[in-house]
Amino acid sequence: MFRELLTRWGAVSPTRLAVALLTCVTLFRFWFSTRMQLVGDEAYYWLWSKHLAASYRDKGPAIAWTIALGTKIFGDTVFGIRFFAVLCGAAVGFLLFALARRMYDERTALWCLLMALLMPMMAVGSILMTIDSLSLLSWALASLLFWNALQRDRLLDWVWIGLVIGLGFLAKFTNGVQLACIGLFLLLSREHRRLLVSRKFAALIGAFLLSILPLIWWNISTGWVHATALRSRSGVEKSFGIHPFELVHFVGEVFGVVSPLFMAAMGVAAVVLFWTRATERRTLFLLSQSLPVFAIFLFFSLNKSGKSNWIAPALITGIIFTVAYWRERITNCPVWRWPARAAFAMAGVMTLAVHNTDYLHFPRKLDPLRRAQGWDDFARHVQAARVKHQANLLIGSHYMEASLMAFYLPDQPETFMLPEEYGASQFSLWPGYKRDRQTRAIYVCKAGRSLPPALASEFHSVTLLDQFWSTHKGRPMSEFRIYLCLPD
Repeated sequence: MFRELLTRWGAVSPTRLAVALLTCVTLFRFWFSTRMQLVGDEAYYWLWSKHLAASYRDKGPAIAWTIALGTKIFGDTVFGIRFFAVLCGAAVGFLLFALARRMYDERTALWCLLMALLMPMMAVGSILMTIDSLSLLSWALASLLFWNALQRDRLLDWVWIGLVIGLGFLAKFTNGVQLACIGLFLLLSREHRRLLVSRKFAALIGAFLLSILPLIWWNISTGWVHATALRSRSGVEKSFGIHPFELVHFVGEVFGVVSPLFMAAMGVAAVVLFWTRATERRTLFLLSQSLPVFAIFLFFSLNKSGKSNWIAPALITGIIFTVAYWRERITNCPVWRWPARAAFAMAGVMTLAVHNTDYLHFPRKLDPLRRAQGWDDFARHVQAARVKHQANLLIGSHYMEASLMAFYLPDQPETFMLPEEYGASQFSLWPGYKRDRQTRAIYVCKAGRSLPPALASEFHSVTLLDQFWSTHKGRPMSEFRIYLCLPD
């Protein structure tokens, strides 16, 4: 019976299986996207969408524009915010399958899609509306366009590549690295080296610059805020030092979010392919679209550990060369099937786990869903204090608290932060609050944070109203304090 079922499945076209699998997963993600509360960054980007601009403090405008469209259609709801995240996840899966099929075959492409769907980082990233959703979509589409452009002689293909990379750059600056990846491939490929000084490459660069004009204009008008923000996020504000434990921490996080066996398989495949087949066009293409991203963030993590999601674009072609390499190894040595099955099983279990951690009882600091839990309870405490003390001004100690208050309070009111250095956050670029004798402000902060000096300079009286734990299904998530602040 079981063998007969496997035989029938084996007779089905891999493309049909891929379409069916991607459709089912996408429908599930649309449903699940409303079962999980927003994380702080999503609420922050939602606030950006209420102040549409050519760019923002440390990101391009694409995330705000996309959320604005989603909430225009579906309202200021979790589904409205995340709608395009799920669509982007489906599109990335389709583009990954299409690229792998054109470079190899349908069966390899199907395994690539399955690996992507089971990978914890890509599974969760296809539900949360962050810059990675748009970044991965742009990177995958540009990779496919670039591979197509290498197969035919059309100038327009290169224009489209530049425009798509530029649109990705408007979401996440890491996408600019794809220009260097393309340049590296052309430099190392004898067959294509002449394209580096051709009209095609010039058209690509020109189209890229054209697409990022809004960002350039915004930086000129705001004093190049992005340069300051990026220097701060890179960890290289004063000097660069070598701190091995920072690198170990970064690598450990990457293994965790990709899945340990998947990441190990990818590392082995990259080393072997680089050592033995780096001159082969197909291999060179895949490695050049992946390894530079890993190399850049590994380098910066020698000084200060980066965020594990920074390497996400490298996974697009990384998945393809990993599947291609290990399928060949398994064909030559079938014993490798068992480690491969274990890798897929481990990733599947990890991905299922991060969709619902309520029954696993992780310690709070280790719970991967903690950032998306307890905000309705948080808002209830804030609203109770707001109503009881007739507060007419809401201030958060951090952009996340301010943003989450703005979304989860019943009337979705305007919220603020204390006056801060220009460019410290997006709030510093927006008009601040005005206070007078009638002002009754509520200030909300994490319990572990000390009161900033700016609070005492802004308000004469600061009184602790409440100290509480936000809860999710009875479990404590984060501890907060609420203060009543009066001008005199």
